[in-house]
Amino acid sequence: MQVIHTDLGGYFTFNLGTGAQSNMDFSASNETPQSFSSNSAGLPSRFGNPLAGCEVRISVAGFRPRNFPLAHLSEMGRLDIGNVMLDRIADTRGSGVSVTSLLVPKDASKEFEKAVKELEKNKPDTALPHLEKAVEIYDLYAAAWNELGRIYLARNESEKAEQAFEKAAAADSEYLPPLIHLASLQIQKREWAQAVETAGKALELDPELGFASFLRAVGEYNLNHLEEAERSAQAAEKAPHADNPQLHALLAQIYMGRQDYHQAATHMRSYLEESPNGQFAEQMKKDLADIDAWFAAEEESSAAVPPEPGS
Repeated sequence: MQVIHTDLGGYFTFNLGTGAQSNMDFSASNETPQSFSSNSAGLPSRFGNPLAGCEVRISVAGFRPRNFPLAHLSEMGRLDIGNVMLDRIADTRGSGVSVTSLLVPKDASKEFEKAVKELEKNKPDTALPHLEKAVEIYDLYAAAWNELGRIYLARNESEKAEQAFEKAAAADSEYLPPLIHLASLQIQKREWAQAVETAGKALELDPELGFASFLRAVGEYNLNHLEEAERSAQAAEKAPHADNPQLHALLAQIYMGRQDYHQAATHMRSYLEESPNGQFAEQMKKDLADIDAWFAAEEESSAAVPPEPGS
């Protein structure tokens, strides 16, 4: 399972055979499965269809996700699912598109469009100055600040990325992408309380956004708020989460902390089924073996026949 961001034009590339990323302390993953769009992926035709049986899952904040089987390649070995229409979730305020884009001065909009073209060609370094010029012209350009944050993050400039996401969120309080990016970054920086607050703002806009619930659960867990963490993680579990096996690892840890070993074992098995080679896998296997051994010892003890009185 891979989680990949598109560029502003909806295009993306990926490497075959690369599984989902995960991290034992839930603080280093850069997976944010909330912003996919229509796509084209270049594939070598001589291998037939290496994606047979696979699916693309498109998930955008505030809209119901859709799955598309990757069944047919063109003669050129390319795959294109075309333009995709998603249904908005009822009563959702948050948006994947910033309304500030409607108010942008013409010069700033031109710079943004130039950046989009460079991002479509997978050239973030040449897109960067255009985005910086766009926000210099129009400081409230939330979409440009958000894309700047993503580029800074890819360049490991986390402080600049955080500032850009904060500027995007401040410019448009109902624009969801920067809130999700910011909460994810705060988790990576172990800023647990801030992540809980930021993820909470996203959930106020879209209560059904499962990844925001997951981020809030990670923060609550690391603050040792197990009840709140469990509640948020359960909310994330109710939403589509096939692209986030870390959720099961988190739930396993929560239930271990609450000494609910049956539930913990269930989620360990779910994690191993979804991500058998993930970074949590070895720890899950070890913990699951310990739990199974404990259960076996308990069964053996309860099945033992007590000695007869006086024997």
